Amino acid sequence: MKVKPVRVGFVLGAVALTCILSASCNGHSGHQEATFREISLESYEDKVAGGWLGQAIGVLLGEPTEFKWMGKIIPFDVEDFCRLKPMPEEFVADGPGWENQAAMIAYLQPYYDDKDNFEKWTPDKMSDQDDLYVEFMFLHSIHERGPDVTAREIAEDWLRYLAPNRVWGANQKGYSNISKGIWPPDSGHPDNNIYPNAIDFQIESDLFGLINPGMPVTSNEWCDKVGHMMNYGDGVYAGMAVASMYGEAFFESDPRKLVEYSLEVIPAESNYAKMIRDVLRLRDEEPDWQKAWHVLEEKWGRNEAGGPVMKLDVRINGAYVYMGLLYGDGDFWKSMNIAMRCGLDSDCNPSTVGGILGTTLGIQGIPEKWAILRDLPIENRSISDIYPPSIAWDDILRATVDVGIRNVDRHGGHVEDGVLFIPRQTPVVPPLEQTE
Repeated sequence: MKVKPVRVGFVLGAVALTCILSASCNGHSGHQEATFREISLESYEDKVAGGWLGQAIGVLLGEPTEFKWMGKIIPFDVEDFCRLKPMPEEFVADGPGWENQAAMIAYLQPYYDDKDNFEKWTPDKMSDQDDLYVEFMFLHSIHERGPDVTAREIAEDWLRYLAPNRVWGANQKGYSNISKGIWPPDSGHPDNNIYPNAIDFQIESDLFGLINPGMPVTSNEWCDKVGHMMNYGDGVYAGMAVASMYGEAFFESDPRKLVEYSLEVIPAESNYAKMIRDVLRLRDEEPDWQKAWHVLEEKWGRNEAGGPVMKLDVRINGAYVYMGLLYGDGDFWKSMNIAMRCGLDSDCNPSTVGGILGTTLGIQGIPEKWAILRDLPIENRSISDIYPPSIAWDDILRATVDVGIRNVDRHGGHVEDGVLFIPRQTPVVPPLEQTE
């Protein structure tokens, strides 16, 4: 692995914001139109709820398909929440054991490929998913310690509250490093973490868009701080790109514009940015998403030796997120379904898509058949020392809005007459860091 000795050093104080608050800017007339973006508190709360529920819907939609199609398109649509039917006992007994996971999945592939082996299911709770509970952990740290919380303090909370058997991949390596006293950003550096370009922070960065509505500079600052707990380079840029789309989704509903906007917050030379441009180009040139999938799989799903990249690689999984956004035409279900059918981490990818579109729609705009999750408890087996065994959505939504308002205030915004005034920020690209 060839590592360039460059690390993002994102310092907000060095950034020229469009608005630097002054006495006149704090006045409540005249200057606000030029220096602030405005959103009603009611709309902010609605969109925060849509973003969270969109994540939950997407991950629960794809949950029964996760990692069952590796380098393959899932051969059917999933129109409802569903689950895999119990396999015949003799069928499983005749196959290889799970100690050889690849062989077991290959043996079971014909069973997975038959849609009749899946059944429609009405959930009675939201399952304990790392797409959510790692973000809940971040939310707790910020809510309790304030918007000036440091990466080390968040890492200390990981050790204090997060169950060590409930983290995997880059998160697990980051957790292990932190437990040995290797603190962020070193815990995510490729010298210490073998998964710097894994998907982990991409699926955990949603929160930093939700608490930074229309604020790409501060969103990147948060992502730089937290993303280097477990990732580096493209692994961190993926989180920055995703968070920027969430943040802009409070004001923009066109998925293509959100995708293009995400390029403005990461280095153009990074592999993650090159992947985004590839998906944009394919959307213009190839109307069939499945044909486009093959092009992306050949370029981003293969390593230099021609073999498959690791199943958690953030570039190919990120490509599937952008496929859903660009080929889904803004349709909530269609976009998640495409991201899911692309395979690999086929619950995390539609979760990201669903969260971004859920933010544009607000909870009021999410179709009722999916929005039923709003009234269900969230199972908690991973952070039980700070949340009850069943977490209520109201508690998560209330804390997110509170943190978001405090974060906006810290960076020069304010609330007046039920309206959140958000200082305008021009995206700033961090320095380049790459591992290959």
